[in-house]
Amino acid sequence: MFDKRTCGHRTAAGRVGPFATRHFLSTVWRHTASPGQTPLILSDERGEVALVEDGDHLGLLGHEDLVDYRSPLGDAVDLLVEHFRTLDRPRTFRFDSLPSGAADVITEALDRVGFSYRKARHAETAVVDLPGSFDEYLTAIGKKQRHEARRKRRRFVGEMGGLRLETFDRPGPVLDEFFRLHRRSAGRKGRFMTDPMEDMFTDLLRGDGWRLDALYGGNDLPAAVVIGYSDADGYYLYNSAYDPDLRNVSPGVVLLTELVAATIAEGGKVFDFLKGSEPYKFRMGARARRLLVVEGAA
Repeated sequence: MFDKRTCGHRTAAGRVGPFATRHFLSTVWRHTASPGQTPLILSDERGEVALVEDGDHLGLLGHEDLVDYRSPLGDAVDLLVEHFRTLDRPRTFRFDSLPSGAADVITEALDRVGFSYRKARHAETAVVDLPGSFDEYLTAIGKKQRHEARRKRRRFVGEMGGLRLETFDRPGPVLDEFFRLHRRSAGRKGRFMTDPMEDMFTDLLRGDGWRLDALYGGNDLPAAVVIGYSDADGYYLYNSAYDPDLRNVSPGVVLLTELVAATIAEGGKVFDFLKGSEPYKFRMGARARRLLVVEGAA
């Protein structure tokens, strides 16, 4: 799908984790593309944009529920302008999940070809800006949340007979446990983990930077597992699951707190909860990062 001769461009928007990488986009496409969709990769020595055509509609490759950030690569404005000028029939378009730097690339190209569009707020991610030490982080989240974090950790250790965090960088038994726990989740979350989704997560974990982090008590069964991605900027939490039978010891929150501590120890600058405005993310010190949508007709 991608031309291997053209690669290595930087993202137009900063700190977008794995979501503009070829590994991520090709994996999501392979496992979730809908009938009638056609990938359209604009790529050369200037930059790269991964588009998708669906009849007379143009969008960005990958479903917005799976792609938390979108960003063209390199200097992609001219690529988009050249493509827009080749359109031979009326089209609608929608480009979602854009940080401001990525939205600027899209709108500059649209302005240059004279297409009308609407730019609006689309969603938000929740990002913790990490200090230099875990003690500083605990101070920053305030007395009440600091007390809660310590209390939940003590309770987990006391009732579970210990605490350890382990990291895995390839598929294996812990990934199977992640799937099992995820399927036990209530409502839509539990229904999300279908067989095709399991295959997608398995392939994602084969890529550089992807990892599983599992929280254990005093036995060999994980109480909670997350799948995420780490790079020089920090950690991006893509999905999580915990044992609902252990909710009284807050395994999900304990795991996230331990993971924040580990990310700080590794020198990370951000801990990104990605899309969603669930209150627990902001109790843990996150700020909202706005994402935009650009849509219209050509």
